[in-house]
Amino acid sequence: MNVALKGEPRGLSALWRSYAGDLRGWVARLAARYGVAVALLAGGILAVFAAIAVGATALFHFIELRYGANAAFAAIGGGLLALGVILLLAGWLTMRRRAPPLPRPRRQFRAARQMLAGSTIARAVTALRENDAAKPDPTTQILLGAAAILAAGWIVATRLGSTSGRKVRR
Repeated sequence: MNVALKGEPRGLSALWRSYAGDLRGWVARLAARYGVAVALLAGGILAVFAAIAVGATALFHFIELRYGANAAFAAIGGGLLALGVILLLAGWLTMRRRAPPLPRPRRQFRAARQMLAGSTIARAVTALRENDAAKPDPTTQILLGAAAILAAGWIVATRLGSTSGRKVRR
């Protein structure tokens, strides 16, 4: 979705693309997991069919020849049957796992909030600088300077007065 809505800021479009990328990654991981599960199930089914074929051949030879090469066929058939059962169980357990949760756009919301707050504050500061009503007149500047000097003098006087007036108690 490369088409931005008319009047939509570029930042929100970038956040939407970021979230769409997160969604694509989530779908890809989910599809890969189901692909692995299907491959395990198919392998398990093939192994069970092979085990049945080998087991039938082994049973035939066992009955026919009584204890010869038959033991080898039985072992191969039993091994394939065990492998088939293990693969079927692994595929079934993989399919039963709960799907991961849908990714939430928390990161994008946080970035959008910061973008909106930053641009709002910048506009407010710019408006204050450009507005003549916010600038103090010369009389106010003189009064602010006098208040700052009085405050500094008061701090110095209280500090000097408190150290000279102390008595040492014993």
